[in-house]
Amino acid sequence: MYEFKIGVAPAEHDRFVETHPLCNLLQSSSWAEVKNNWGSEIVGVYQDGQLIASGLVLIRPLPAGFTFLYTPRGPIMDYTNKELVQFFMEQLKKFGKKKRAVFIKMDPTVIYKDILMDREEKMNPEAQMIVENITSAGAKYQGLTMEMSATIQPRFQANIYKEDFSEEQLSKSTRKMLKQAQKKGVVVRQGHKELVPAFAEMIKLTTERQQISLRNAEYFEKLMDIYPEQSFIMLAEVDLKARYEETKARHEKNQQDLANLKENQVKKRHNLEELEFSLTRELAELEESIAHSGDTAVVAGALAITFGTTSEILYAGMDDRYKRYMPAYLTWYEAINECFERGCETSNMGGLEGSLNDGLIKFKSNFNPTINEFIGEFDLPVNKLMFKLSEYAYKLRKGKK
Repeated sequence: MYEFKIGVAPAEHDRFVETHPLCNLLQSSSWAEVKNNWGSEIVGVYQDGQLIASGLVLIRPLPAGFTFLYTPRGPIMDYTNKELVQFFMEQLKKFGKKKRAVFIKMDPTVIYKDILMDREEKMNPEAQMIVENITSAGAKYQGLTMEMSATIQPRFQANIYKEDFSEEQLSKSTRKMLKQAQKKGVVVRQGHKELVPAFAEMIKLTTERQQISLRNAEYFEKLMDIYPEQSFIMLAEVDLKARYEETKARHEKNQQDLANLKENQVKKRHNLEELEFSLTRELAELEESIAHSGDTAVVAGALAITFGTTSEILYAGMDDRYKRYMPAYLTWYEAINECFERGCETSNMGGLEGSLNDGLIKFKSNFNPTINEFIGEFDLPVNKLMFKLSEYAYKLRKGKK
């Protein structure tokens, strides 16, 4: 016999979610603190005193005293158990009525299919049954949408599995980029809140370049305060002054080698003259970089949070002035590696468009991810009349875009 509870203890909820196959950071109890502009509650189902289903529910006020409920990447339960799904949805709907909800949105991390980098597809044989279990419990299925803008959370994500990640398993070109970054003096260091100002600057440069809206330093500090043990920043830097002195020494030696050449050493002269051109150009670029950034330049960064056996690289940025140093490759590599060192089995690089041909996948594919395609969103109507009106209003708004 099932028992529904409103107000599941956060620690109990987290223990359940962390060990569940559908574990996700957005279902951690602390995510309610991140989304503190929403109300929240944790609800769950018990069987014989054991928690067998649980969900963090975010609550947003709407006009006229109504609310909108959302359980991000949840609820967490065995969706193949039709009886459990039916019971949870019925109780969730009753809970929604108490909160005057118009409807409850959910988007569990149930995989529809996995897509490998060679585009081989592995279907989840239980996906269709799970969709039917949720819809037969009264939820409206939003379907296999393809655009990221169509859903609250991306329906496609580039997720790296630990067993697929090592330097040896990366492509030859990716390994070359990593070595090039190291050769050019890129050094990645790990830290916490003390790195937020420099990291926030990387994000600012990225948003300006890509004309997108991301977060600021205050938000990053908030994340790291809420997840003090699970969060970290990887920051890539270049010691420009040391690199300048090294390049200057090479330049002076090259000039001496040129001066000491014999007349018949034509091939060697050609090689040294090419190196002279390259070193002269690099010295000029380094002088310009030092004038702009000082003796040390922060060139890239990434912020990650681990939860259970999963991890999320939530934000990453780069100073485009230093893109030829390939700092993003080394930064992401070190961030992913750190997640696995901390005991994670997966590292999510973030969302993708369903077409799988945008600029995001071009870079992310360097790290041998699997593309997880989730089953998508469901809306559980609570106030049927208001829900129909909200759907109509949404279609009108979409039509005007």
